[in-house]
Amino acid sequence: MTEVRRIQRIWTRWAGIYDLRVRLFMRWRKAALKALRPRPGDTVLDLACGTGLNFSHIVGWIGSEGRLVGVDCTRAMLEQARRKVVRQHWEGVALVEGDAATLPLASESCDAVLCSYAMVIIPDYRRAIAEAVRVLKPGGRLVLLEPKRGSALWARALTPFVAFAGRFGGVDLSRRPWEELPSLLEEVSRSEYAGGIVYIASGTKGKQKRALSCTRA
Repeated sequence: MTEVRRIQRIWTRWAGIYDLRVRLFMRWRKAALKALRPRPGDTVLDLACGTGLNFSHIVGWIGSEGRLVGVDCTRAMLEQARRKVVRQHWEGVALVEGDAATLPLASESCDAVLCSYAMVIIPDYRRAIAEAVRVLKPGGRLVLLEPKRGSALWARALTPFVAFAGRFGGVDLSRRPWEELPSLLEEVSRSEYAGGIVYIASGTKGKQKRALSCTRA
């Protein structure tokens, strides 16, 4: 079984109760959108969108004239997202089943890319970041909202419990996705929350040549 198939099987089982499971981590999604800075009419990719918990925040920024593309590899999670879209009567939302490491999207087709709580799960997360940069337009923003091992003393004490709970969802807190950004993006920054258990990392796509050469590497 491939790693992607394994992740699909795990999250198919969790899809129905995912929203309840991650309620504790919802509070930083607004901060992530503030870092993303989407504008009315923008096309925003919600990478590994899951059940669509970011959708209401994104739609609030891009308005009815904007376009939201949600990509996830697990059909059961997308079905939960689809229910939200129908219930809220959101227009301009497209849901796509696909692997984050091989995005079925054209290069430079998105104004902004948001990924929340997924780089610790996506098997080939480095390639997924490169793909996110590929589909960004020059000047577009990439934002990662992710968990990691805590940096504050009290947070470090909690890390083993967080890591243990995350294992059931294929979460790997030893990853450091933010370290991939400086070679691919400009204006890179990172902020930590909750003693370092959660962080927001962001950057802006610069010249096309630089981003494409990094993607091929």
